[in-house]
Amino acid sequence: MSHNNAGDTERVSLKSQLALALIPSFISQIIAFYRIRKLLSGIVLEIVIFFIALIISLVISWPVGMIIALPITVGVPVYYIRKWTLEFNRANKGLFE
Repeated sequence: MSHNNAGDTERVSLKSQLALALIPSFISQIIAFYRIRKLLSGIVLEIVIFFIALIISLVISWPVGMIIALPITVGVPVYYIRKWTLEFNRANKGLFE
């Protein structure tokens, strides 16, 4: 039937994208960005978030720094993955109608 290859122009499941985004892992979040053709933007975003979290953890001692950094490292990618997945699916909506 349908495949989820980069060359295909089809809609992407928002649920699976959010599941990938909620895993506090650079790799799973990059996979989610790749699926909606936002790989470069996702990598730049992940690098910026990494340095922000690093600065927070250097300035504010553990565990408080980690408590502050964790919502940023998960929340920001979740926001953009959700936003860009909805835009991606809107752009590809005509394929199914």
